[in-house]
Amino acid sequence: METLLNIYNAYIVNILDILVLAIVFYRVILIIKGTVAIQIIVGVLFILGFKVIARNIFHLKALSWLLDSFWFAAVIIFAIIFQTEIRNVLARIGGQVWGLKAKIRDSYVTEIVEAVEDLSASMAGGLIAIENEIGLKNFAETGISLDANISKELLLSIFKNKLAPLHDGAVIIFNDKISAAGCLLPLNHDMSVKIFGTRHRAALGLSEVTDAIIIAVSEETGQVSVAYKGELNEDISPVRLRKIINTNGEALKSK
Repeated sequence: METLLNIYNAYIVNILDILVLAIVFYRVILIIKGTVAIQIIVGVLFILGFKVIARNIFHLKALSWLLDSFWFAAVIIFAIIFQTEIRNVLARIGGQVWGLKAKIRDSYVTEIVEAVEDLSASMAGGLIAIENEIGLKNFAETGISLDANISKELLLSIFKNKLAPLHDGAVIIFNDKISAAGCLLPLNHDMSVKIFGTRHRAALGLSEVTDAIIIAVSEETGQVSVAYKGELNEDISPVRLRKIINTNGEALKSK
């Protein structure tokens, strides 16, 4: 028994320590991949490398002292810069612990897909956000609460009448309910992203701060796009859209 304990203390505990850290870093990288956060991390690593060179190679004492002082405020700086990413990580952990991952029954998925097909064919436009692990309650509260069963007719009545007050907002869906309509979503402000239209910027903006599946139908072309985890996927077919919804967005990984 003592031998096993010594082996654990000498080897296994270190292996577990490295394994846990590797998993944590891997998950964090997956979450921030494609966001401005990854660029900030590269910048921090550059400063760290510059500090090592300044102190150990060129022996620049004043510069080394200044760079050392930077790290005292690093915790606060990182908390401010990465507040969105930190919130997303905690929200996803909470969703996995409490089993909050949304699941829509097949009959309601059919209603959504058929409604999107109709909106695309008529070029009426539409914006539908399907909640996943991260809650969308704060965005739902910006619209009109419905708490209605999902139906093609209801979705079309919201989006096809361009004079209706709910037409320009987003519909938010959780499980088998349309939680709210006419909702305001955060816009993506990256001008380097070639997106034309407020709906698509709103879809991409929400996908950057949540893990929701956001469906955007263009009024100009009728093209169906899906935003998920900071990426906008264009020209989505009905068959692919059904698969995306059924897999909670995982189908987008295999393009």
